[in-house]
Parts: sequence; structure tokens; C-alpha cells
Amino acid sequence: MGALTRRGSQKSWVQRSLSAQSLGLAWQAPRVDHADTPALDLLMSILGRSKASRLVASLRERQGLVSAITSGLSPLEGAGLVTIAAQLEPQNLERAEAEVLAEIRRVRDGGVTAAELKRAITAAEVEHEFSTETAEGRARAYGQAETIWRLEEELLYLDRVRSVNAAQVQAVARRYLDLERYVRVALLPQRP
Repeated sequence: MGALTRRGSQKSWVQRSLSAQSLGLAWQAPRVDHADTPALDLLMSILGRSKASRLVASLRERQGLVSAITSGLSPLEGAGLVTIAAQLEPQNLERAEAEVLAEIRRVRDGGVTAAELKRAITAAEVEHEFSTETAEGRARAYGQAETIWRLEEELLYLDRVRSVNAAQVQAVARRYLDLERYVRVALLPQRP
């Protein structure tokens, strides 16, 4: 495994016997109870949690650079992590990374649309409803809330998400998705 520092980012290539090649990008995110967490959660939805999201529409549907791409936020008690992960052919690695960064740049510079924000809020509401519709789902959500933050915060989270505006989403893109400082891991097939 080799690591290369370039423009402040950390990059690693790992060669293994794999059937699928992967690219992962990551940035540090705030704690689960931070005021920016709901806006960052919506940004991740806008970037890569559905077929209509920016990265899926651009990199998979229009350009065919990746076979799958998703984005996520893992906010925990001490800190969090923003991730973008893709499955792709090795020859598309550099171009896919550049296109992900270009899409982030577009959000940082131009913001998100009202329609994108509305879709992301609706998706958060639906995800929350489905994850807590059973007693087991509610117990899991409430137990996790008591473990990594507070139950009161869990119960108010959707209201916090609903109050996010487009300017806040753009602000968190600028604050957390630094185009010069991120970690990249690429899992590639072994060379003969």
C-alpha cells in the first residue's frame, strides 16, 4: 500500500484480488449534535443518495464513469465523517475523482436549487418514518440517540432538517468539503 500527499489531500492505493474496484473520498464532519449536521445531511442527500442526486445523475447516468456512487454522513458523538464512495473501472479513477470534486465545486460556488432541497428534506422525512415505523426501529433509533447524543435531539432532528435553507447547504459545502484537503482510498485489482 502506498500513500501520496498531493495538494494537502491524503491518497492511498490498495491492490487486491477484487471483482469490483472502488474509490472512496472522505472529509471530517462535525459532531452529531452540531448545528451544521442537518444541513450537511441534506447536502449528502443532494450529492449522492438517490438516482436524481447530482453525482449519480452526472457520473453514472450521463458520463458512465462509475457503476455505482453514493454519499453519506456518519455523525457521531466526538466527530463525524462525510464519505463519497464509487465502484468503477480502474481507467476511470482519476477522471471520476475530478468529476466528484467538480460537482462539489459547483455546490460550493452556486449552491443548490429549491427543488433539490425539497427532495432532500422529503427523503429525510421518508427515511426517518420507515426506520421508526416498527417498535424495533424506534428502539434502535432511540437507543442509538441515547448512546451517541440525546433522545431530545433525536426527536427534534426532523424539525431541524425542515428548517434548513439552501444558503445553509452551500455554507456547509464550503466549510466541510475542502477541495484541497480530503482523504482518498482506491481499491484496485492487482497488477500481473
